[in-house]
Amino acid sequence: MEKTNGTPIYLKQVTDIRDGLRKETVVFETNGLYYVKGSAVYLTFEENQEVGKVKTVVKIKDREVMVLRSGAIHMRHVFRERDETTGSYQTSFGSWTMKTKTDHIEFRYNEKTKKGQLFLSYILEMQHEQVGRHTMTITFREA
Repeated sequence: MEKTNGTPIYLKQVTDIRDGLRKETVVFETNGLYYVKGSAVYLTFEENQEVGKVKTVVKIKDREVMVLRSGAIHMRHVFRERDETTGSYQTSFGSWTMKTKTDHIEFRYNEKTKKGQLFLSYILEMQHEQVGRHTMTITFREA
């Protein structure tokens, strides 16, 4: 499936955040695009947040996931399995350094059913403060 214009998809992202006894779940659903370029898989989508529209590009390659966000939020971060990585997070309220220790990355795509899933598990630190363990699951299917 070598397309750069992309296949329309329906996407659901579920993020679980655990910080001590506190647990928060953030869920959103949207439409986007799925495409393969070289040996990387890309998911692109837009989300409406309180601060405004955010365009997200997720690049999946081997044991690495790069998340690029633009619009009301600017973020560039690489998640690498069993590695600690540093990125940036910027809004109109300010700019923060983010660091993650990624435990697990798993990506599956079924060509027959046209369904896929990306799973990430990591510990997040913002401005040198640990803000909990995050798990993010993105499931998608051809629209």
